[in-house]
Amino acid sequence: MNQKTNGQKHDNPFLVIQEGYGQNREFVLERNNAVIGRDPDCEIVTGDRNVSRHHATISREQEGFIIKDLSSANGTFVNSQPIVTQCLKHLDIIQIGGVMMVFNDPDTPSYNHTETKWADFTEESLNFDKLRQVIRQLETNIETVFKGNPDVVRNLIVCLMADGHMLLEDAPGVGKSLLAQTLAKSVQAQYRRIQFTPDMLPSDITGTNMYDEATGTFRFLPGPIFGNVILADEINRTTPRTQSSLLECMSESSVTIDGKSHVLPKPFFVIATQNPEDYHGTYPLPEPQLDRFLMCLHIGYPNPKAEMEILESQLTSHPLNSISYVIKSNDVVYCQALVRKVKVSAQIKDFIIRISNATREHPALVNGCSPRASLAVMRSCQSLAAYNGRDYVTPKDVRDMLKLVISHRLRLKLRCRTEWKSVEHVLETILSSIKLKNEEVS
Repeated sequence: MNQKTNGQKHDNPFLVIQEGYGQNREFVLERNNAVIGRDPDCEIVTGDRNVSRHHATISREQEGFIIKDLSSANGTFVNSQPIVTQCLKHLDIIQIGGVMMVFNDPDTPSYNHTETKWADFTEESLNFDKLRQVIRQLETNIETVFKGNPDVVRNLIVCLMADGHMLLEDAPGVGKSLLAQTLAKSVQAQYRRIQFTPDMLPSDITGTNMYDEATGTFRFLPGPIFGNVILADEINRTTPRTQSSLLECMSESSVTIDGKSHVLPKPFFVIATQNPEDYHGTYPLPEPQLDRFLMCLHIGYPNPKAEMEILESQLTSHPLNSISYVIKSNDVVYCQALVRKVKVSAQIKDFIIRISNATREHPALVNGCSPRASLAVMRSCQSLAAYNGRDYVTPKDVRDMLKLVISHRLRLKLRCRTEWKSVEHVLETILSSIKLKNEEVS
């Protein structure tokens, strides 16, 4: 096997393979063809049970290096998109089962890529009707445990399908952690929980390099951030230094340790919970950290009827023990790719831009929406449309998602807090002032 020591310079393109707990290796692409799979006769052999015996192949062609899925059971993904064949570029991220591979070819100029052949899952294996069925199954499973607030469940699923991250802010005991645990159990994926404390260090989250006396080399030990569904519990109880360790993870799905990058598996969904800022021992999240969360939700207290359901459902046992997964992690990546295909008209894009510009010019706000915020609104609207079984976004989607996506990114000026109750109040005024032509029939 063409395996080299990490850090050694190669004359040929190579793959950095992440497999198992802290198991990193490199495979140099010296031959014209390399098969990836579980069978011993493959050039790149993996023991991951979600990988087929002959899963995919990487071949050297005139156009460059081509990766091709060999009709595998769980599919091949490049940069989180399902593919049939694709020409690889430098630093493309390949995911096969639970194995992550980074393609490295820094010395070769850009290829004249042929048209990528994406997996035709829209017609054969997944379409918007099927996506809606999957979402309803996921929704029903979560509502078996989390009672009395269907809007929160809907928004959580919308955030997951939009490939974003969720911030839950509310008083202790209203079900923030339970909601995250229920989603994690509903998706067959790696679940990690991080309990944030004031003495926590960044390496406790991302991982660290440890010296291995047996081999005389340093070995990377991944932290709990290496998972699919991450519960960052009470994130505002740790220091800003530790909070900042999540910035690269949440925005780029990667971690840099000692100058070396490690990619995170997809799907990668962070659900962070925090107590209100006036609670004892909390550190407010900095603005750059808040901007990484697609949505911020407030659960609130249940009504008497819902609270009665909570008491009855947990009389003899916890309902969390009675549910199982309804969707696999690879299926979530397929769904996220399909959500990106939801159509967004020029009118809708202009509507989002006009709202963003209005926040930047509003006298009561310290800051306006960033381009990342505008993109987050569009992504969440695509996901909401898919949630409702549509392949196009309407103005109502924008109005429904706007406050959830933007409110936590903006701040009121101190002198304006007597005139304006909250950021949501400002956004309502902005929304009411912007009308679209024929919006009522859109």
